[in-house]
Amino acid sequence: MISVITVCYNEEEHINSTIRSVFDQSYTDFEYIIKDGGSVDGTLIKVKRWEKAFESKGIKFTVISAADKGIYDAMNTAVLSAEGEFVNFMNGGDCFASAGTLEKIFKDKDHRGADLIYGDTVEEEFGELHYFRKCPELIKERMPFSHQSVFVRRELLLKYPFRLKYPIAADYDFLLTLYEKGCTFKDSNTVVAKVTKDGKSSLRLKDTYLESLALRKEHGIAVPEGAALKLKTLWLDIKQFGMDHFPDGLKYMIRKVQRKMRGQKRYYT
Repeated sequence: MISVITVCYNEEEHINSTIRSVFDQSYTDFEYIIKDGGSVDGTLIKVKRWEKAFESKGIKFTVISAADKGIYDAMNTAVLSAEGEFVNFMNGGDCFASAGTLEKIFKDKDHRGADLIYGDTVEEEFGELHYFRKCPELIKERMPFSHQSVFVRRELLLKYPFRLKYPIAADYDFLLTLYEKGCTFKDSNTVVAKVTKDGKSSLRLKDTYLESLALRKEHGIAVPEGAALKLKTLWLDIKQFGMDHFPDGLKYMIRKVQRKMRGQKRYYT
């Protein structure tokens, strides 16, 4: 059995699309847990309207609503209630790529040798879909794949819970820990999730980068220092200014160039 977990807070606008993508799965050997952080909008009202629908399909549906210390604390809390062999976090605003996603990965498949199964995520931005850059071979340098595409054994999430000292990149810290422990990562070769980007940054780029440096350093990985670090943070400040102030048309052209340089491929449904 699989545990699909959605962590949300004030996601009234997007929560239905996330839940719908879970409900529509053709593979039904899973449970669904929603961990709400105490939303004060209509999120919980919409969540509870789905209870009978999941029950009609024989899918265990659990809702936990309580204040927490942020997304990773909420994820840790939800895992304590999970019963599945593998856990996936499809948080508020994210969606499974298709109704057949779980079936493609788990039906009649033998994953006994895998500690973590990952796949592809596509990002929707400016009306276009592009693959998130999946690069497990670069795990010491950056996030190797998006957390929405990951299915990890529950026992590992219990043994190595997300560390709240990293409020932005605790998922990257977790993946580095599993890598260092010699855990087996397996590519499902499946597009797992679709996430939406609106051309704006919900997190400050420099803060994200500096936190990733701190956790990599803690893991014994060499990181830029001195002049190289100053140059990188200056570039991030410039990039942040553009994301915050440039018109959408200009941001679209910049992103188009960036994707070409990174080798991000277009995804067609």
